[in-house]
Amino acid sequence: MNIPAAPETPPSGQPRLAAPGHALDNSSSRFSPGSPDSAEIPWLHAAGSLTVELHSRGLAARTDPAVGAVNAIGGGPAHRVQQAVLRPHRGRLWWWLRHPGESGPALCPLTPAADPAGAARRIVRLLAA
Repeated sequence: MNIPAAPETPPSGQPRLAAPGHALDNSSSRFSPGSPDSAEIPWLHAAGSLTVELHSRGLAARTDPAVGAVNAIGGGPAHRVQQAVLRPHRGRLWWWLRHPGESGPALCPLTPAADPAGAARRIVRLLAA
């Protein structure tokens, strides 16, 4: 696996990802586990950690490696789904919440990927509201 030593960072004020991250920034793109530039290990480790935390709090959750996301499914009659996606933020890997919007989904930062317990706690509160 060929993982770049340092990720490219887009210029200030540019919300999109640079270099190989572009494929992960669009939900219609497909993330290819095992491809040389996929950085597979950190993504899968973070997704697995969040999935375990959500399960421990009583939520169903499934990993979507195609977009680098975890879908948490709330209980109750509506079975609401909250998607958390992994994206760079402030030089680190973070969980972002995906919210439907008028001009496509909007993302807002949730917690660093290294804090799956914090991310799960906030997702549980969102789905309970």
